[in-house]
Amino acid sequence: MEKEKIIQNLDTILRLAEECRRRLVKGSEPQKKLLPKEKKRQDESINIDLEMPMRPFIKKYGKDLSGSKKFTLLLAYLSKGKQEKEINLEEIEKYWNKMTAKNLLGMKFNRFYTGEAKDNDWVESKKKGIYSLRPSWRGIFS
Repeated sequence: MEKEKIIQNLDTILRLAEECRRRLVKGSEPQKKLLPKEKKRQDESINIDLEMPMRPFIKKYGKDLSGSKKFTLLLAYLSKGKQEKEINLEEIEKYWNKMTAKNLLGMKFNRFYTGEAKDNDWVESKKKGIYSLRPSWRGIFS
């Protein structure tokens, strides 16, 4: 019993020493990693009104997002947040190009955004040119 307690304490000391070393090397505070339950609660706390008209929706939620996040946001709007709904890439691009007035999206459509969105597990493409949301798509807001 005493031996287990000592091993636990040594593990704690090692973990703390490694964290201190990382802070010194990086020179900044490490980001707190969310546990799966905390992450789920954080995702659920983001209340998005998918019933808004498209232009106000993009204006409200698309501000300060990167291209791949805006791609995911537009896909979320077109699919009304339903992961099982598949949207054609040409349709997404068509709506994207309609958002150029008043600089709503702030950039031209680039197919690179699709790959980055897939890499971040926000969207998936089971067939070429067809996209659907992944459960973690709300991560675009963090």
